[in-house]
Amino acid sequence: MKKLLLILFLLLTASYTQAKTAAWITLEGDVDPGMYEYASRAIGEAVQKNPDYIIFDINTFGGRLDAAFDIVDTIMGIKKAETIAFVSKKAISAGALIALSSKQLYMLPGTTIGDCAPIVQNSDGTPTIVGEKIQSPLRAKFRNLAQKNHYPELLSMAMVSPDLAVYELKKGDSTLAVEASKYDKWSKKEKALWSTPKVLVDSGELLTMTDEEAIALHFSKGTPENKASFEKSLGIEQKHEIKITWSEKLARFIASISGILLILGFGSLYIEFKTPGFGIFGIAGIILIATVFLGQYANHLDSYLPAILLALGAILFVVEILVMPGTFIFGIAGIVCMGAALILTFDVSSLPGFFPELKEGESPAIEIILYIAGCAIVAALFPILASKYLIPLLPEGWTPMLKTDLAQAVSPTEDIVQVKVNDSGTAETPLRPVGHARFKDKLFDVQTKGEMIESGAKVRITEIIDGRIWVTTHKES
Repeated sequence: MKKLLLILFLLLTASYTQAKTAAWITLEGDVDPGMYEYASRAIGEAVQKNPDYIIFDINTFGGRLDAAFDIVDTIMGIKKAETIAFVSKKAISAGALIALSSKQLYMLPGTTIGDCAPIVQNSDGTPTIVGEKIQSPLRAKFRNLAQKNHYPELLSMAMVSPDLAVYELKKGDSTLAVEASKYDKWSKKEKALWSTPKVLVDSGELLTMTDEEAIALHFSKGTPENKASFEKSLGIEQKHEIKITWSEKLARFIASISGILLILGFGSLYIEFKTPGFGIFGIAGIILIATVFLGQYANHLDSYLPAILLALGAILFVVEILVMPGTFIFGIAGIVCMGAALILTFDVSSLPGFFPELKEGESPAIEIILYIAGCAIVAALFPILASKYLIPLLPEGWTPMLKTDLAQAVSPTEDIVQVKVNDSGTAETPLRPVGHARFKDKLFDVQTKGEMIESGAKVRITEIIDGRIWVTTHKES
């Protein structure tokens, strides 16, 4: 009986220890600084979860080498978890460099990896492989990764230099990859010890492998049918996918069109410089160029979005009150921004008990919006109702409201009789549409019917109705 219990205990312990956890990080699209920012954040988040594996799902044609080097150095800095490159479609150019920075490599059927020669665009748009000055440090990086992660060193460098031909030699069970230029210098006796050389990479070519070739050349550990079978083969039972945020996507999108934005921005500023005054082209140029230079910080917007919306709402309110009074557009926009900031920062646990409990996976957005909208309505109605029904009931001296009968009160409009329709004057303040104007050396409150008039402009009275003076621009004949 004791032996049976011991066997059961060992089986349970074995099954428990075999269960693995993994963090998935997807590296897709152009390799650029935006991808590095995402990869750096995702790796930091993954390491905190202490998984057994950190798996990089790679699908890229490559991109900028500086960003690739940064990503590689970050991956190489992972110590506690086993790193795995999982090529789901392709790992070309800088993508191959990133893939070899992981300790293991797996490739789905029909995928490819390799071809990491650094190229530049000629003036006619055709790509050209750069010289030895760039190839040499890149080859050294590949060599370093191959040595640390146990990939074929010579074949790894063959992904970079097209003039590096590689032969495969066999002798019994032994296999040797040798540089073609070095093999040609061997003596006949040395060559006779090995089989006829097989060309793995010919001169003028770059090593690019399919999933089957990557296994044959000892790069790939296997070709699983799909992600599920791959996870099953490694004993992964729990996984966490670290997805790219909307702000990181925005930063990468801005970076991808930055050249177009700069052309349009400087073009708009040039047109503005050639035209009198300051108008739409100047505003557009400033916005476009600012978008390019501030876009590099867009990947952090998701963290600061509520604060940005709150500040923007306050600015819009100031514009409504001081710059464009009476338009209501800026005021409404300010309310929307502040409301959005409240929704984004609201803790769902603060919802009152009468709200129905959320089901698993259900978004609390509707409940939060309804709660905040209800609070806003109550906040608006309470002072109105209180001033009408509650405050008048307070005794004299305890109420801020004036209880004196105002039936006989007279509006101080006696001065208005001193001016009449068609009188001319000068706007003392900007009329947008309300402001002050001077007629016959006296200052009056005036307003236009939607017309915006700058300070100092000549104005003419068009109507005087119910103590209001309506004016328009005075056009001298």
